[in-house]
Amino acid sequence: MLKKFEIGLLVISVLLIAVAVSGCVASPVKVVVNYPGSWNGTITTEKETRTIEGTGEETIDLGTYVGSLKVDVEKKDKDSNETLSIQLMRGDEIVNSANSSVSGGGELEDAILSVHITA
Repeated sequence: MLKKFEIGLLVISVLLIAVAVSGCVASPVKVVVNYPGSWNGTITTEKETRTIEGTGEETIDLGTYVGSLKVDVEKKDKDSNETLSIQLMRGDEIVNSANSSVSGGGELEDAILSVHITA
């Protein structure tokens, strides 16, 4: 009977450790840019500034990142009335988002997102 009890405690201990460790591992951080035309911009962290560019929807993987982050994306075709949007994702969750729309109508040429990501 004591053996079954010891095995049970061992199984529970392993499960608790697995849950604790999985909570400590940060989910990957991604920037999603969506705009029907061409765009370019920068992703600035505490250590570097990275130039980005693309067309349409694109996802940029930043890996597991903790710290300050600024994303600035602009339309290459400045006269467009289409909305440019950016989302900061952690795993499958949207942490923050921004777009080029102006309340009351109109469009800006860029979208800027600035956040601090914690562990």
